[in-house]
Amino acid sequence: MTESLTFSILVVSYNSAKYLPRCLDALQTQALPRETYEVIVVDNASADFELDAWRARYPAIRFEQFDDNLGFAVANNRAAKMAHAPWLVLINPDAFAHDDMLQALQGAISDHPDVSLFSALQLSANHAGKLDGAGDGMIGFGFNYRMGYGHDIPESLPVGEVFSACGAAMMMRRDLFERLGGFDEDFYIYCEDADLGYRARLLNERCLLIPQARVDHIGSATLGARSDFALRYGYRNRLWMYLKNTPLPVMALTLIPHVLMTIAVMIKDALSGKGMIAGAAVWEALTNLDQVWRKRRDIQRSRRLSSLRLLKLLTWNPCKIARRGVDIRGIDVKEMRQ
Repeated sequence: MTESLTFSILVVSYNSAKYLPRCLDALQTQALPRETYEVIVVDNASADFELDAWRARYPAIRFEQFDDNLGFAVANNRAAKMAHAPWLVLINPDAFAHDDMLQALQGAISDHPDVSLFSALQLSANHAGKLDGAGDGMIGFGFNYRMGYGHDIPESLPVGEVFSACGAAMMMRRDLFERLGGFDEDFYIYCEDADLGYRARLLNERCLLIPQARVDHIGSATLGARSDFALRYGYRNRLWMYLKNTPLPVMALTLIPHVLMTIAVMIKDALSGKGMIAGAAVWEALTNLDQVWRKRRDIQRSRRLSSLRLLKLLTWNPCKIARRGVDIRGIDVKEMRQ
């Protein structure tokens, strides 16, 4: 069976029993033959997870449970080490794949053999006709955002280049994932997918949005989009991502805007009673920079993408930034490989 595998689908569960059956049922009814993909579910010590019961209910799926909540980054890295296929497909337990999702991703592999990172299109599971995300964008001064969130689903959307892929529904070649060292485990959760994509881009890799590969996504179903937990890790990890990955010439142009935007967001959160959490998160980031600088040295040494090219890949259009607009680029492979 291993020889016929194309995809290893990784699902990280944490208190997700409410959504997991729908997620797994969708994965088991894909249009591709079952022998072309495996499904691996790893659970982060959920209170609602009965390992033997899940194994009995879905005998074709591999289930593993950790003794502690390791977070999204570590759990996915461990799941990836269990995988056998050349392509890793990451799906959140609150993301429900359309039955032709893998078929669309298989077509993308065939059509774009030089690309190692793909983003699926996320539709809102709670709001009919709305997008949940069309890949991740990176604002010029170092803030990542989910593109297209809350927008109407367009009648047609082209295959095209986006900055990176959202970890809720993405695919990466396994050898690239291993070359990058997987997710940064210090991130624990939040921004770890944008950080992974950023590091891939610095190696001159590309990321394509495949609109035909679709999932219905609830989003933040377990932890909450604006919970104190999400706020803490969002602030901390966004700053670490920026400092780790941004080349010095780009940082010279964007550091002051990055700081000013961080302050502006902190003021907004302070007005809603979250100021102490935001301040503590930034302090945590700034007082734990030793490992960030060490990682930065390695990342910048191996960087193959020029600063000028990176500046062109970032989103600068203020209208798109303000509206979470979709920023899709052309698919000229030769331009990226020069």
